[in-house]
Amino acid sequence: MKESLQFYSTYLQKEKISLVQKLLKQVYKEIHISATSKDSLQVDMTKHQGLLENLLHRISLALLKTPKEQEAMNLKYDIHEYFFQEDALLKDTVEILSEFRLQLMMNLKAKGIKQNIPNEDILMVYEKIVFIFDETIRNTTTHFNLKHQEKVEAVENEILELGAPIVPLTKGIAVLPLIGRFNQVRADYILSYVLPKVAEAHIDTLILDLSGVHVFDTFVAQSFFQVRDVLSLLGIEAIMTGIRPDLAQTAVQLGIPSTGLRMYNNVQHALESLNVL
Repeated sequence: MKESLQFYSTYLQKEKISLVQKLLKQVYKEIHISATSKDSLQVDMTKHQGLLENLLHRISLALLKTPKEQEAMNLKYDIHEYFFQEDALLKDTVEILSEFRLQLMMNLKAKGIKQNIPNEDILMVYEKIVFIFDETIRNTTTHFNLKHQEKVEAVENEILELGAPIVPLTKGIAVLPLIGRFNQVRADYILSYVLPKVAEAHIDTLILDLSGVHVFDTFVAQSFFQVRDVLSLLGIEAIMTGIRPDLAQTAVQLGIPSTGLRMYNNVQHALESLNVL
């Protein structure tokens, strides 16, 4: 068995370039991969060529290792994240790896028969190849999902920033317009990231404009009055605008004291009260 594994390891190491070129063409005939043009398809094939050559090199080493040692190699495919950065579908990469594995195993079987390698040794190589590719696909999928989650979180952070911009109006006065649905994530973001920036900007008065908040419930009311309290501790006066009857009614029902809190129908009225307009 050891001699058979050594034979296949040497074969893959020496023939990886020509082997990948031959098998990759067959892979593209068997499966359908999305591509915007022939040029992009050619670029993708070139990238797959390099990645598969590297994979065969690592497989040639893994064949001589125990399963535990193979796991320690942390085999994965898109090492430099080319296809991830190009927003390629994960299923396309997995499909290529699966079909390439099939073509490779057929090639290794034919090579083994030609070299009079015992059937039980060929079967053992099959099992090792399946295990290695499974490990590669599993690691590739895990890595892809982690990077995808990071990208999603980055987009969500950008949305949070856009959803709570600090807009300077004049010296010491700024407005924080809030639009859309208000939830725990947005509340935490404002308390943890927006308010410290307000203090750093030496703002004395912050206008919280709620006219764009369509749903106003007990959670939203409590969140905004919590923001008011934090601003007060920072020495910043909070003025609320866009106060609708349902907002005021909810605040009363909650028993939230509004004494000392200035409220106006809109930002213009607030600025007039501050003698800005």
